[in-house]
Amino acid sequence: MFSARNLFRTALLGSAIALCAFAAAAQAQPYQILHEFAGPPADGSYPYNNVSFGSDGTLYGTTNLGGANNAGTVFEITQDGTYTVLHSFDGAAGGSDPNAGVTLDPSNGDLYGTTTFAGSGGACRGGCGVFYRLSAGGKFKVLHDFTGDDGRYPAGQLVRDTLGDIYGIATSGGPGEGGAVFEYSANGNFSILHTFSGADGFEPQGSLLLDRAGNLYGATYAGGTDDYGTIFRLKPNGRLKTLYTFTGGNDGGNPTGGLDWGDRGTLYGATNLAGNGSTPNGTVFKLAPDGTLNTLYAFSGGNDGAYPAGNVLFMGGKAYGTTAGGGADEDGVVYAVDPANGNETVVHDFNDTDGAGPQAGLTKYRQHLYGTAASGGSAEFGLVYRVRKE
Repeated sequence: MFSARNLFRTALLGSAIALCAFAAAAQAQPYQILHEFAGPPADGSYPYNNVSFGSDGTLYGTTNLGGANNAGTVFEITQDGTYTVLHSFDGAAGGSDPNAGVTLDPSNGDLYGTTTFAGSGGACRGGCGVFYRLSAGGKFKVLHDFTGDDGRYPAGQLVRDTLGDIYGIATSGGPGEGGAVFEYSANGNFSILHTFSGADGFEPQGSLLLDRAGNLYGATYAGGTDDYGTIFRLKPNGRLKTLYTFTGGNDGGNPTGGLDWGDRGTLYGATNLAGNGSTPNGTVFKLAPDGTLNTLYAFSGGNDGAYPAGNVLFMGGKAYGTTAGGGADEDGVVYAVDPANGNETVVHDFNDTDGAGPQAGLTKYRQHLYGTAASGGSAEFGLVYRVRKE
């Protein structure tokens, strides 16, 4: 069963679950565990976040806790299955508890990310979180300390544009205490693009989505007319438009993950709660460019899953994602929803031994899907997995 719990370069070789190369193992098994976390001090624990890939197929990710200081780690898994802890957060000025994966600069291999807690202080006791860079050579540097006025407790995957500017969200803080969208420019300047105050959304969650025109799209967990969250667009000039406000009814409520593009400007996403008066366990939706939202599927809380928490990934004409609960063992599922008919397929049903309670969504690499389970596995510290798309 899933139970929620709220870092120099240490190699862990010889794992029995990673003896084969990614490609060979992927062909042999529909579901494969790539690494089971062993916990502190040598390894990370409780991965809450999406993974990402370099151009050579190396997988990168973070754990919320574990490592040398039990404050979280950055790790990599190469194509031959070699697992390495790249960095252990110090739990102090260097940050703690990353609730975001890492974003790669393809020009030099540097990794960028945020931690939700610690840093050098500001208005938060123990720190409001940091924005950091981990160079390809292993050098760690805090690029920005959040103070509260400019946001606090950043989370969600960062997004990088073609010019090298990086964008992200802070889940709270700012003048209205509702969170913020920030930018770290390629020339090293940090700025706040928008702060939320309630009517325009409150507590942004998940990763941002960037279009070719430089517009940013995202979701807030709360706020809006009915306080069940919003979907928004933020233009390069800083003007925010609320594209949809959730009611907490059949349309769902409280989205926690990021969005993805479908055909012709359609956005796909999921809500963590609501969706059906008798079984309010979350939804999968699509939002048309004209602002019309269609609920594609409402989770029952049974074998089909419950409480989707991560991003939705649209590929091959279907919306893929994970739920933190539900399934045959109530440990969550990987699902696929067909927008054409609203049918849901359970792609994988977690059973604790092979992972439990995924809080992150899925990442596509070649023809397979990759993700993390927040707990479960042999040590109950979570794991990294790969699953075939349906």
